[in-house]
Amino acid sequence: MKRTCALPGRGFAALRRGVCAVPRAAYLCALVGVLNAFAWSLITPPFEVPDENAHYAYVQQLAERGSLPHYLATYVGLSPAEDAMLADTKAFQIPGRPSNPAAMTHTEQRKIEADEALHLSARGSGDALSASANPPLYYLLEVVPYALAPSGTVLDRLALMRALSAIFAGFTVLFAFLFLRELLPGTRWVWPVGALAVALQPLFAFISGGVNNDALLYTFAAALFFTLARMFRRGLDEWTGLAIGVVLGLGLLVKFTMLGFAPAVALALLCGIWRAGAMGRRASLRGAAIASAIAAIPALLYVELVARTLPASSVGPGRAAVPGTPTGLHVELERIWELFLPTLPGMKNWFPRSELWHEWFLGLIGRFGWLDTSFPYWVYLVAAPIAVALILAALAALVRERRRVWHRADEFLVYVAMIAGLCVEIGVESYETSIQGAGIFEQPRYLLSGLCIYAAIVALATRLPGRRWGMAVGALIVVLAIAHDVFSQLLVIARYYA
Repeated sequence: MKRTCALPGRGFAALRRGVCAVPRAAYLCALVGVLNAFAWSLITPPFEVPDENAHYAYVQQLAERGSLPHYLATYVGLSPAEDAMLADTKAFQIPGRPSNPAAMTHTEQRKIEADEALHLSARGSGDALSASANPPLYYLLEVVPYALAPSGTVLDRLALMRALSAIFAGFTVLFAFLFLRELLPGTRWVWPVGALAVALQPLFAFISGGVNNDALLYTFAAALFFTLARMFRRGLDEWTGLAIGVVLGLGLLVKFTMLGFAPAVALALLCGIWRAGAMGRRASLRGAAIASAIAAIPALLYVELVARTLPASSVGPGRAAVPGTPTGLHVELERIWELFLPTLPGMKNWFPRSELWHEWFLGLIGRFGWLDTSFPYWVYLVAAPIAVALILAALAALVRERRRVWHRADEFLVYVAMIAGLCVEIGVESYETSIQGAGIFEQPRYLLSGLCIYAAIVALATRLPGRRWGMAVGALIVVLAIAHDVFSQLLVIARYYA
């Protein structure tokens, strides 16, 4: 009995020591991430982050009615208060129309203030549109700033909710830093370079500056990369298994995109058991069992809850395919492949262009608003060789240290499996959306769950020339990241306020 009581005490003591051992630079990088995302939250007009109206409606349903939202086949509005602000801010008149700026004239501002003074009802239809079937964790946390807004107006609540998302961005950057510390323990000076590259990534800051559950998804994805890296460096035991299970389980309660990481996590646990050897086999098996159980329980509970509250055909993969649409496993596999890789001989070309270039690369460099605000094309042509140079430098760093890499081959295989699983998850969702005729699913923001790999590429490229020249290279990378972020903000300002 005494041993049982002591275990939590030792766990909290270890957690406290771990927090105190985090370098000050990690917290500074996290602060940069928070401030940058907060700046984006101020720059971006209300409801001009993708699906922000739906995510706000989900929080509103939880706060006002204390229940999960439900999808309605026929759109009847959200709530009088939100519908009025959507109209006043021209939320649906701006996307796709570059000549339409944000609502900023005196007449438009007076209309917003007049509708706010009416204190229209925030109790809506219960519909949260595209967000209706999402797990509730992000929205439960956003209920706090929603309730704390002193005026109770939609725009004040939205501003505070955006600020909470910006705080999540800081945690994402913190976990990216800690991931690099575990991945590259011998080169402390590259950790802040990789973390700052994440903090200053414009699309990441743009999404994290809005009300969108992807902001918290990025945090749990980065935390998962960190906990797995820590397991590979320090071994699998009960506490490590607990950490992995909690991160994956809670991440699934933010967004089921985390499911794409599950096969890689299973592979990582097998590697941890194998690495433990005979002496540590029992502890590693207990750790793997704890991780599996904790990750599964919240997901199963939520699936059961959704089954009770949502119609089977309302959202997601339960809907039937549009008649005449090609379906089948072969079609699905081809589409998933071509979504990220070149078409192979014998494959049907399902996309009219190279998605790797037009969707993913161009989108990650900069596509803001409701996917309607982009740089001039020459900017992407300039960015391409810089990105290629970073990737080649990272690969060269791995080749130079191939002996060490070979001894850690299982770890690197897990990271490759995580990115592959993420891509497959995105591809499956894209396929389901396409056969149901529900529009286009794929968006570059979905790849940001792999931000830790981006941080690792930057860190490895910085490490290649050694400490003396590497610090100069790292400084140059950070300067380029700042320029990229600032010009992205100016692009958005010009789009909405020119």
